[in-house]
Amino acid sequence: MTDTEKRQILPTNVRPTHYDLTLTPDLESFTFKGTEVVNLNINQNTNIISLNANEIQVNSAKLSNISGQCQNSVDIYYDIQKQIVTLTFPKELPAGSKATLHLEFTGILNDKMAATSARRAFPSWDEPAIKATFDITLIVPSDLTALSNMNVISETSLEDGKKKVKFATTPIMSTYLIALVVGDLAYVETSTTGIHNGGKPVLVRVYATKGSEQLGQFALNIGANALEYFAEVFGIPYPLQKCDMIGIPDFEGGAMENWGLVTFRTASILFDPKASDAKFKEHIAYIVSHELAHQWFGNLVTMKWWDNLWLKEGFATWIGYFAVDKFFPDWDIWTQFVTNTFQNGLQLDSLRSSHPIEVPVNDPSEIHQIFDAISYNKGASVIRMLSSFLGEDIFLAGIRRYLKSHEYSNAINDDLWKALTEESGIDVGEFMSNWTKVVGVCHDTLHICQSRFLSTGKPNLDEDKTNWWVPLGIDLGPLSSNGDFGSKVLTTKESELKLPHGAFEFYKLNSHVTGVYRVNYTPERLVKLGHAVKKGLLNTTDRVGLIADAGALAVSGYAKTSGLLSLINEFDCEEKSIVWMQINSQITNLLSVWFEQPEHVYQGLLKFQRHLISKFISKLGWEYPENEDFLITMLRTLVIKMAGRAKVPEVIKEAFRRFELFTKNNDKSALHPNIRGAVYEIVLCNGGGVNEFDAILKIYREANTEDQRLVALNGLGFAQQEDLIKRVLEFSTSEEARRPLWNFVKENWETLHDRYAKSNYMFRSIIKFSINSFSSESDIKDIEEFFSNKNTKEISKPLQQSLENIRVNTAWLTRDKMDVENWLRINGYL
Repeated sequence: MTDTEKRQILPTNVRPTHYDLTLTPDLESFTFKGTEVVNLNINQNTNIISLNANEIQVNSAKLSNISGQCQNSVDIYYDIQKQIVTLTFPKELPAGSKATLHLEFTGILNDKMAATSARRAFPSWDEPAIKATFDITLIVPSDLTALSNMNVISETSLEDGKKKVKFATTPIMSTYLIALVVGDLAYVETSTTGIHNGGKPVLVRVYATKGSEQLGQFALNIGANALEYFAEVFGIPYPLQKCDMIGIPDFEGGAMENWGLVTFRTASILFDPKASDAKFKEHIAYIVSHELAHQWFGNLVTMKWWDNLWLKEGFATWIGYFAVDKFFPDWDIWTQFVTNTFQNGLQLDSLRSSHPIEVPVNDPSEIHQIFDAISYNKGASVIRMLSSFLGEDIFLAGIRRYLKSHEYSNAINDDLWKALTEESGIDVGEFMSNWTKVVGVCHDTLHICQSRFLSTGKPNLDEDKTNWWVPLGIDLGPLSSNGDFGSKVLTTKESELKLPHGAFEFYKLNSHVTGVYRVNYTPERLVKLGHAVKKGLLNTTDRVGLIADAGALAVSGYAKTSGLLSLINEFDCEEKSIVWMQINSQITNLLSVWFEQPEHVYQGLLKFQRHLISKFISKLGWEYPENEDFLITMLRTLVIKMAGRAKVPEVIKEAFRRFELFTKNNDKSALHPNIRGAVYEIVLCNGGGVNEFDAILKIYREANTEDQRLVALNGLGFAQQEDLIKRVLEFSTSEEARRPLWNFVKENWETLHDRYAKSNYMFRSIIKFSINSFSSESDIKDIEEFFSNKNTKEISKPLQQSLENIRVNTAWLTRDKMDVENWLRINGYL
């Protein structure tokens, strides 16, 4: 049986062409009622119609043909597990005819932060390839704002203080993009220039709860610029009259790209220049760009089925960074891509429990599990690798060809490869199929050979059959102009590559880290590259990639952890915040796994961290000048956080002083928004008790901006005292709380399951953060025993991945604990 045949999909006997939908929500009882008229094409003789419905009660169903003859359903059957309602009618309709389905139904307004699918809002053919047009009407309280994908075309007053709001007909689209919003809202607005949208400016608004709408100004500007920029890049005007973006206080994910009405977490769209941490500005710029890219790549052209989810998410991730780099070139956003997105994708893909980018999806419960670092981050990394190899201009020309060929329709991977092949003259599908259909990435050495990279160590023969297409990107420094080494590609398991005379003094593979693979150098070569760092021979992106590869290879056992520490030791003069982010990530990971090791070893690692950052503490200070370079701002914040974690006495003392001024004297200037999170952490990790905890809790409850509430909420998780840990377990991230947190999850499993299981992202996060940092066989046994009698169908992938991470950490610690202790002793940190 093929993957397509295994899918739980609706019968093909009928297909909708148009929905006329009216919904009336009851915002007090959290229910709604609706009516629906659907125009159908009858593809086969049938008297049975099946639709998707979840938590929907169909009260009546009527079918009429083109002659106006009507028949009522004789049976309404629900398959709750498959989320399908089947309607049976007395008379058969002939193939090739048309009919109209009339439904009346009721449902519940889910209040558990679940990303509500269309089948929870109205009975529908809720599959991405079954597109139709929609007329939507909302009946709501007259004092509230009603929004949907399209612009309002009429608003009529009704009795009982209500109004009927009718929206324009949508273009042909998939059901998962339908959006309905009702609330007490206000907005800020602007219009695009229209230069690249056929001379027609697009109305852009950011909605928020009344009183906070002005905080949407930054996102509004990004949105207007992005719509024009993407119209230019994709060669297709934005097809709707308006684009609304709305901040929602309780929202499961970061954002959702509903066509014409994009929904965001408030922290992902609202920014206060005077009170927000600067890191949220970067986050908002990226996530707005990502979601608006979907208006073309996902909405205009949609994947045929969820196994091609990466086709929209991987691309939107890449083009989101692409746009931010255009808007803010001084942010060095592509190096941040390598630091975060690229590494997260490779980290998950190094597990045996990972999955291919293009992954079979059969059961509805499997869909949400692939919204992960593979679909988004590895997908984006593969896109970036391909773009770099083909050249940006050719790649984007291929994207324009792809979008134009499939607009208002659906596509699969091969359609994209075909468009890129036609534009480049290179058979893209021939070498890209392994990158999307096969799990894993490879790693290289010189004499160059390739194998699948696993964090658990070398793969067995069955796991290493793929010959990857690997663009080597060899940088020879001053000798780079001597030959075409930058364009060399490895397509076999191993190869010899003769370098020009003198090249062995300096060479680096995967220049600019565009290839989706790890590079494993010999210890001697790693030393040479460390010296090259001191000489300024490696660009920022390559320095990040070098550290990340060394860290991953140490964890997996391909290299020693002492090698990673020696490499990091060469970065004591590093001044780029993005490189320090990667150094901090590696040291944090090391400290996390070594946290239960002998105290003198743990303290030695802290001493090493203090050595690395000592010169920056006095140099950068605690103040944030106006109009300071964005990356220096980020570096100062990171250095203060790292100094606090390394227990630098003067930093801890200054953090307490400023915290007291901020909380007791109401001196807002004492704690700049950029360092509040770091100071909350330092205070609670270094003796802060009930008074300090309650002060941060008060900030959380009274903060005017969502991002500052999140900063305070995260800060509470660093409480160290047992009574405080109990108060904040569900938010805790402190070292001492990891075991109480897991015990809390076990003791309160039923409550957590009932409250969060429908919120797929949150429930997966609870599993991940409660167990992911353990590093012993006894922990593995405890976790497996706990879940042995639980239904883990909807969390099977994150659970498997977390268990594998624990096995990786356990093996790493067992293998290298003496190696780390010896290195610390030899280098004077013990």
